[in-house]
Amino acid sequence: SYNEAMFMVGLLQWWYGRGWLGQLAQVKARLGATLAFFSISQLTLTLFAPFRQISAGRVKGSLAVHARAFFDMTISRVIGAIVRLFTIVFGLIVIATQAVIELVIVVFWLFVPLFPIIGLLLFAIGWVPAWM
Repeated sequence: SYNEAMFMVGLLQWWYGRGWLGQLAQVKARLGATLAFFSISQLTLTLFAPFRQISAGRVKGSLAVHARAFFDMTISRVIGAIVRLFTIVFGLIVIATQAVIELVIVVFWLFVPLFPIIGLLLFAIGWVPAWM
């Protein structure tokens, strides 16, 4: 009847209109949250900054005290660079994986309304999955 047809048209309008835009907004928000969590740009800018430096800043004293402070600062920077590099690499892997998954979700969203039609067509031609 007319009401059922209009209901289906309304559903499809929402699915490919506001629903689609909402899905894209959710994808953007999830990717944005992951990017903010890993802060790859910030990690890159501070790659060689000291890592959890406690007291090896400016020191006063003998040459041995200065050498010790320089050694402490160098070790702290190396440790910081290693930790940040691992975090950057892991973050890039997570972001790339998430981007692929989000792309699959967005493409899947487009085809979901077609599944009942495909199912009816397969039923009509008598196709049965191999596992049945």
